[in-house]
Amino acid sequence: MKMKKILIIILLTQLYSDIPDRRIIAEWEHALGTMISWPLGIPSDLVIELANEDILYVLVETNNQQNLATINFNNWGVNSDNVVFINTDTYSYWTRDHGPQFVIGEDYWKVVNQYFNGYPEEDGCQENLLFDNNNNITGRPLPAELRGWEEDDDTSIDFANQMNWDILELPLYFTGGNFMTDGYGMGFSTQLMVNENNISNNEFKQIVRDELHLLDYHIFENPNASSIQHIDCLAKLVNSETIIIKQVPESSPEYECIEDFAQSFYELNTFYNRPFKIHRIYCPEINGGAWELNSVAAYTNSLILNNKVLVPQYGITSDENALNIYQEAMPGYEIIGFNNDTGNPWYGEDALHCRTMGIFDPNMIHLSHKSVRTEELNVNESINVEVDIVDYSNSNLGLQSVILNWKYSAEDGPFNQISLENESDNIYTGEFPSLNSNSLIEYFIIAINFEGNTASHPNAGWHTFNTLEFILGDINGDNSINIQDIVLVVNLVLNNEYNNLADLNLDSIVNVLDVIQLLNIVLE
Repeated sequence: MKMKKILIIILLTQLYSDIPDRRIIAEWEHALGTMISWPLGIPSDLVIELANEDILYVLVETNNQQNLATINFNNWGVNSDNVVFINTDTYSYWTRDHGPQFVIGEDYWKVVNQYFNGYPEEDGCQENLLFDNNNNITGRPLPAELRGWEEDDDTSIDFANQMNWDILELPLYFTGGNFMTDGYGMGFSTQLMVNENNISNNEFKQIVRDELHLLDYHIFENPNASSIQHIDCLAKLVNSETIIIKQVPESSPEYECIEDFAQSFYELNTFYNRPFKIHRIYCPEINGGAWELNSVAAYTNSLILNNKVLVPQYGITSDENALNIYQEAMPGYEIIGFNNDTGNPWYGEDALHCRTMGIFDPNMIHLSHKSVRTEELNVNESINVEVDIVDYSNSNLGLQSVILNWKYSAEDGPFNQISLENESDNIYTGEFPSLNSNSLIEYFIIAINFEGNTASHPNAGWHTFNTLEFILGDINGDNSINIQDIVLVVNLVLNNEYNNLADLNLDSIVNVLDVIQLLNIVLE
């Protein structure tokens, strides 16, 4: 069995890449907090939640703005200990779009400063694409002031300088709302992202490959008839292998285009070389902004903040279903809905995600794990678990422990714990014990370094899978492996008959080797 285990580890190491040396951080990874802007574009209860357990970075232009924000925050009961003001020129509250991305590696941490100049709008959904080379196409409405989007262009520089973090200058318009990543070098945008830069798709891909280490970039046809075509109003990656994609009413002129967009993800493989888990979220028509066409609820425009998912709500019956879809896709996370502010409502192209930006931890511990999937099981015994771990804090002390926590979903708990062994470099492995048949399993992996810092996979909540309906070796189906099963296997061997439950070594033959293996199980 030891040799078999080693072979499995070697095979997995060959098939699946290690964590990239440098990579853009994904939204569900460990965050220090969230960036917003004052004056606000979000409701007060969302401000309270953002600062409750995590840092709230607030962009302000003047001391008067900071004082006004402080007065309001105190009146609302915001946790002032978690509020950090960032002094910068700023024009809009869409921190998602002009705010920073982050590139991380061992001994490497940089804040990405991209170009930003507002919101060009394009036709799509099988229409001819129109683009103004002078970048003067209207998108979101402009405030009636003699100012411009260029004031948002340097917010990431001012933020990085205040944090004393290095800056990576990106020679691209790279609007945050039109970008998703799996955290392992895969990126996603609509065609507008490339067109805004007036370069070819290949030129764009080469730049993000060289600068951002995005080696596998997917550019989708613009699916909306006419809009800013931001991907965060179309889909939501909630982990490296799970995505939520919006579904519009069949009566919508964009129905077929949205379905084509969704189908593209069914044809892609994840970092672990298998299909994405895809959830659809129904987004009904709403009364959107005057500039919006075919406006629907932007439920994908949510924010993941560590163990919480903050979802826009529109005061309609579909709101509850949206929360349920997130809970289904992200079991164990705290899913919280937020109604809009009457002065700054959620729109179809502009909601909660657009107005917030995650700020991440350069000293995080990162776990990469190919989760167990029901459809990939062929036994309920010795299910292998492997996790690749990088401690970006550069702690010389290493990891104190890596623990597999698991339980049957039908049980209240507590979780059972199994220590994973360090097999090589950053790879830790272990096995589930023999599991009951036809059972839902919940599990997560937690790593602790000697400084007491922890990280888990998934980052919050747990993975789930169903065991097979049968137990390998339980020939008579009494949910127990015992001497009666040994007798039945011996009879199969003597009669040269086959039963898949008796083929313990999975070599498509029932012989004396299976008898010996079954005997060892009974004797354990």
